[in-house]
Amino acid sequence: MRIARKIVPIAAISLLATGALAQENLFVGGTVGQISSNYDESNRAKIQMPGVNFDRIIDDSGSWGLRVGNDQTTARYYLSYDYVSDSYHSAAKLRQQTIGLSYDLMLPVASATRLFAGATAGLTHLDQKSNGYRNDSDWGLHAGLQAGVLQNLSDNLELEAGYRYAKHDADVDFKPRGIRSRSGSADLSSTEQLYVGLNWRF
Repeated sequence: MRIARKIVPIAAISLLATGALAQENLFVGGTVGQISSNYDESNRAKIQMPGVNFDRIIDDSGSWGLRVGNDQTTARYYLSYDYVSDSYHSAAKLRQQTIGLSYDLMLPVASATRLFAGATAGLTHLDQKSNGYRNDSDWGLHAGLQAGVLQNLSDNLELEAGYRYAKHDADVDFKPRGIRSRSGSADLSSTEQLYVGLNWRF
């Protein structure tokens, strides 16, 4: 069941992405920004790692992303990849990667400026690589909303700035190395992202 839950979204995203690439109005882009993540840690994790504030592991941490999609002036859809990794005082290290499909509606407010708002959904890959603990990873799903502004810099180049909020369901375990004991866990609950980027329209 867990395998099916992972394979079906991957197949759906791949199929929709293929459709986007097959049409005109193609655009590609890249982003940089900051992500803050909210984690729900188990009681065991609190006992194992009393000095770790899990919500501060990825807290205004630098992120980067890539996207490709179709811009139809009044709406757009695109496939995106985003990456962020950070640690908390060398005691805990987490890495988040997301692959998502987004759809935005556009509102022109000037000849070269558009506002946008939309939704996103896709896959989340969470890695735990902390000192003293066995590495662990998990695939999950995410869904969220985004909004922002697009500013044309030329006929093909545009500047984008936006905000995204997403809910996630991935989790990782913290199993001490070389010790037989119960393991704590941390669930990625939500993320907030601020970003800026450049898009090139073909």
